[in-house]
Amino acid sequence: MKRFVTSDSHGGYKALVQCLKRCGFNKDNDLLIFLGDVVDGWSETKESVDLLLELKHLVYLLGNHDQWALKYYTGQLKQEAELRSWLRQGGAATVASYGEGKPMPLKHLALLQQAKLYLVTDDNILFVHAGFDINKPIAETDAYTMIWSRDFVQHHYRSYQKGHPLHIIAYKAVYIGHTPTILLDNKQTVPLRMDNLILLDTGAGYTGCLSIMDIDSQQVWQSDPVMTLYPHEEGRSGMSWNDRKLC
Repeated sequence: MKRFVTSDSHGGYKALVQCLKRCGFNKDNDLLIFLGDVVDGWSETKESVDLLLELKHLVYLLGNHDQWALKYYTGQLKQEAELRSWLRQGGAATVASYGEGKPMPLKHLALLQQAKLYLVTDDNILFVHAGFDINKPIAETDAYTMIWSRDFVQHHYRSYQKGHPLHIIAYKAVYIGHTPTILLDNKQTVPLRMDNLILLDTGAGYTGCLSIMDIDSQQVWQSDPVMTLYPHEEGRSGMSWNDRKLC
């Protein structure tokens, strides 16, 4: 069994298909660890989740957009300001993908409801969507830190910029999504390694590509820039590929 990790496809089904094909992923034998946020952004959230449900060996972690979508489809997203924020940041595309006024299929809902907050493998590799509190055991880190907070990544990135990347002693390696590498540095279009911390979100929801990595060989494969796969859509970047070509 080969082990792969990817993150933050944000409704980009076509990109997910490309990555799985380009890395030679075997749906029956290989393991995919998805670090969260399959929803919100591009138009094919439903198709993306359908594809994930076809994989025999899948570990799905909860992302912040997954939590938003879960709240919406279980009737818990009641505050108007939060609802508008979610819709503006990609939620509208998720609603359109499933159909305005229609429920999320039960199997899709179950994927999000049963999603893990983190995973530690037998060989001591940690996977989490956003970050964790290094001063606590991972099991005691609060959900907000693991799903939403960028403090962990920002702290490590500041040290990395100064030429002193921090080594995370507790784990062999740590894989994080959530914070797009291209928003830290627009030239960082591939996963960013800072000592034994690897950032997997390469901006698929914006102008970047979706990345998938073989955990054991460290080889990386990428999709085409996702906006070129959905040239009429804005995704989460506010301007479509076709509009950019006209500028």
